[in-house]
Formats: sequence, C-alpha cells, structure tokens
Amino acid sequence: MTPHPRRIFLTQLMASGASLAASPGFAQTPDYPSRPLRIVVPFAPGGGGDVLGRLFAQKFSESMKQPVIVENKPGASSVIASDFVAKSAPDGYTLLLNVPLLVQTMSLYSKLPYDALADLTPVTDLAISPQWLAVSTAKVKATTFKAYVEEARRNPQDYNYASIGPGSSGHLLGYALNEANGLGMTHVPYKGSAPAMMALMSGEIAAVFLDFVTLKPQLAVGKVRLLAVTGSQRSPLTPDVPTLAELGYPGFEAAAWAALFVPARTPPEVMARLESEIRKVLAQPDVQARVRELGYEPGGMPHAQFVAQVRTDAARWGALIKKAGVKLD
Repeated sequence: MTPHPRRIFLTQLMASGASLAASPGFAQTPDYPSRPLRIVVPFAPGGGGDVLGRLFAQKFSESMKQPVIVENKPGASSVIASDFVAKSAPDGYTLLLNVPLLVQTMSLYSKLPYDALADLTPVTDLAISPQWLAVSTAKVKATTFKAYVEEARRNPQDYNYASIGPGSSGHLLGYALNEANGLGMTHVPYKGSAPAMMALMSGEIAAVFLDFVTLKPQLAVGKVRLLAVTGSQRSPLTPDVPTLAELGYPGFEAAAWAALFVPARTPPEVMARLESEIRKVLAQPDVQARVRELGYEPGGMPHAQFVAQVRTDAARWGALIKKAGVKLD
C-alpha cells in the first residue's frame, strides 16, 4: 500500500531534524551550559582584576546554574593567559578576563603566539575605569593641574612619574602628557602598583596615573592629591576632579575596561547567551554597588559596540606605543 503523503512529509521532516541536530555547533547549543565554566584571569590573586573576576564569577554561576571557576594565570603582560584561552575550544566554557593590556601587547611585543583581534572575540565589558593623575603631597606643592604643569616646566629635573612597568597604560599616559605640554618628566617604572604607590607617598616620584582602587586609601590620609582624570566626563567617584579633556587636552578621553573574551569561532548562539547572562548579572543592584565600591563603573556595553571599542583602542594604543618607541622583547 502506498504511504499517505502526510506521513511521507512527517518522516522527511523528522529525518531532516535529526540530521540538523547532529551537525557541528548545533547539538551542544540547546543544553549550554551543561558543565562548569572557567574564567582565566591574567593577574595574581588579590589584585583588582582578580577581585572583580571572583565577584562576577559568583554571580555568573548563579545565573548560568553551573559552577564558574576563576583560574589565575599571571605573567608576561597577560600573554600567558590570553594565549591559553585563544587556543582553548571555542565552546563557551573558557573565558578570558583582560584589560587594555590585551591589545597593547600587540605593539609591545614583536611577535605573539596569537592574534588578539583574530583569535579572541570580545563579549562585553564588566567594568570601566578612568585613570587618575595623582601627585605626591610630600613632593608637589601644586593643587591644580595648571600649577603642576608650570612647576614641572620650571624644574624638570625634580619631576618624574611612575608606572607599574614599561608599556603600561600609566607609562603611555605619562608620555602623552609630556608630549602635550612639552614637559621633560622622566619615566620611572616599578614592578607593580604597590611599589609605585610607596614611591609616590614617600616623595621619591612626583606623579603617577593609576586607578582609584589603588589611590583611595592614600587619599584619605592626605598622602596623594588628585589633579585630573582621563575619560570623556568626570567620574562620579571624584566629581571635583576635572578631566584632562575639559582642561584642554584631547586624546585622554578613553577609559580602561575589564572585559570578557572567548576563543574565536565560538557559536553565535553561545555568544548571545553569554552576553545576555553577563548583562543580567551586571544589572543587579548589589553587583553595581559592589563594582562602584571597588572603584569602577559597571560595564555591559552591547557586543557590537564593544567589539568596535576594542579595535579602536588597539589602534590608539598602537600608535602611542610606536611613537614612544616602547618594546618589551
């Protein structure tokens, strides 16, 4: 007996569905995530990036209904961690938390084992933070940025600036400040923010560009003074501190970010789920309060907008690094 046409259609439809479900990239998507995720952090435990990663991992675990493990892989200006994630399976289970150092290393090193723009895909930012220009109250009399520039011009030998290392954002921002004002401040690199802060408090160096998390404890006791901040608008954390842009210095508008990345070729459905859940977590009032308490502003930029931001930052930092002639190899 000849099968009914409706039965033939249903049989073909079921076969087609089975074939689609067996195809690569489809079978694993409906039940994602079905096992623990991990966030790889390129910094040692206890630092600002690590604290932010652990805060987010806890909330992200609740949202994804799976354990989220933070794995620290510090070293080589974040290259070790970035390389590890770039070469991980593109399945949405391994994420990288990084900062603009990710794109700065593209110009700081002659060769990297990965392409930061091609082998890693931005998801969205978790937090943003400008950098504050802080001066030592033990060394600098100026209470305004204008007065500081005038003092530095009169006595260039007494004015230097610290950074957490060659090629860091603080180093490059100080270089740009020199260029913009015709100053001759000497760059003094330190191995991290702690020794740089010790030098600032003692008056060993005059100034530094750093995040508010690091500077806040010393502001309270009068060891440092804030003269200006990067970014396109004043920070709510320090509403009385002017931006460099409003002081007449364009080029300092971009703020630093801490963001999540995944290996390239991660399925679009997984990317969409990650972005959606991350933004839900960042919208929680207690998360926003804790992020601000740490000294940051909550992120959550739409994916396409953040991809454009990363590429813009790569070009901007690359041009500045080339001009400064900084190389780490």
